Amino acid sequence: MDFKRNYQVKFLSKQINVGIRSFSTLPPASKINSWFLTGFCDAECTFSTLIQFNAKFKTLWRVKLIFAIGLHKKDISILQKIQATLGVGKIHIHGKDSVKYRVESIKDLQVIITHFDKFPLVSAKLIDYQLFKICFNLVLLQEHLTKEGILKLVEIKSAMNKGLPINLKEAFPNAIQMDRPEYTFKDIPNPYWVAGFTSGDGSFGVKTASSPTTKLGSRVQLRFKY
Repeated sequence: MDFKRNYQVKFLSKQINVGIRSFSTLPPASKINSWFLTGFCDAECTFSTLIQFNAKFKTLWRVKLIFAIGLHKKDISILQKIQATLGVGKIHIHGKDSVKYRVESIKDLQVIITHFDKFPLVSAKLIDYQLFKICFNLVLLQEHLTKEGILKLVEIKSAMNKGLPINLKEAFPNAIQMDRPEYTFKDIPNPYWVAGFTSGDGSFGVKTASSPTTKLGSRVQLRFKY
């Protein structure tokens, strides 16, 4: 437990260098367990469909699909292990204290699609993945090279987590705003998913407070939360 940060820390950076126990840390194999990876991505990854004005393109718009995981630089080793496991993507310095793992090419994104089709996301992030996959398939069919295809992508993007930025709303006033698909939680598929999600979003804390009903006049609470 790190007592320098208000008695509360995430344990990802700690777990990489400690002993291995079933479902509690990264598995000892050279690659990350697939369900652990999905759980970690449920907590930390993003799916982005960028549609940027670019006069060099016939449609005047450039489409870029990005799968990314951003972490503090102290946790770069987990990104390196994810990169080695998936066999695609690059790690970039992203700001003073952060690093980001990114997968951008259509060929490499197919690896990401294959993984999440086989080991599905559990949280509401599943909806963003499903919309991202639709965009991926449109790009795969090269529909993003037509004005009609760009409009489809804009409409799909409107239902994703962050919606449409102002510039796209102004550029495509006739785009139909899609309703975001409804999310329904189904089940936690595997204990490794829990370990992965906890590594990304869990925390352990120690809280002390005064208590007139105890002999020492104070009490200690141990807390685990997402």
